[in-house]
This record gives sequence, structure tokens and C-alpha cells, in this order.
Amino acid sequence: MLREIIRPDNEYYNLHIPKEYVGKDVEVIVLPLFDLVKTTQVEQLKTFDPMAFFGAASASKASVDAYLSQIRSEWD
Repeated sequence: MLREIIRPDNEYYNLHIPKEYVGKDVEVIVLPLFDLVKTTQVEQLKTFDPMAFFGAASASKASVDAYLSQIRSEWD
């Protein structure tokens, strides 16, 4: 597989096909690349606070383990 990200200067691009692909069907797709800078800035605004999720489940570890053992044994 070959993947290359470019910024073209004009409407034409010369594409080199590797020898192992010659004579085979290949797919060439041209898609715009999403702006990674904006995505990175949004991700920086999101912070993960594990304490916000503390106590989110009311079940005990023992009851969760028992339930998991029960549903797993149904497949045996």
C-alpha cells in the first residue's frame, strides 16, 4: 500500500507506480485533507478529569465480576 500526502502547486501531479503494482488494478483517490491544526486546537481544549467519573457506577466489583462470569458461562 502506498499513501502520500501532498500540497499540489497546480492541477497536475506525476504519480510513480511501484513495480509490484504494474499490471494490477489500483485505486487512486484524491481527497482534501482535514485541517489538522483546528482539530489539534479543539483537542487541547478538552481535558479529561477522572474525578468527574468517580462513583459513576453503583455496583460493587464483586457483583460486576459475578455478572461477567455468569454471562461468559452461557457461551460454554
